[in-house]
Amino acid sequence: IKKTFVQFMEENAALREMIETGKGNLQWERDIPSAALANLESLVSSDFNANLSQIIHDLYQTAHVMFADMPQGDHKKRAKYRFASKTLMRILPSNLKGDMEAMIEKKAITLDLYEILGQCVKMQK
Repeated sequence: IKKTFVQFMEENAALREMIETGKGNLQWERDIPSAALANLESLVSSDFNANLSQIIHDLYQTAHVMFADMPQGDHKKRAKYRFASKTLMRILPSNLKGDMEAMIEKKAITLDLYEILGQCVKMQK
């Protein structure tokens, strides 16, 4: 390499402006398609406990479609898992959501899909 990064950027000053302009447009997470979200919310509102297995299935199916462009591997698995965890928290019924948020805040559980699901099942009983 004959030039430093600073020299390269000085020679290509237009890149600095493009970078500055694009900074505000960064999106760190993907948005769930509105049809998929509406389907999940419908399952939750009709009977969360009875539909829990279908909700989990649909969460993973949606994640599979949303992250289809990523290559197979740990990064993709983590992205799908994180999406499922956050989306489940987003759609939880209000009576469960408050309890879950309180447990997460107290560090009794983490924002982990299986911990959240475990608490949902425990609270059903």
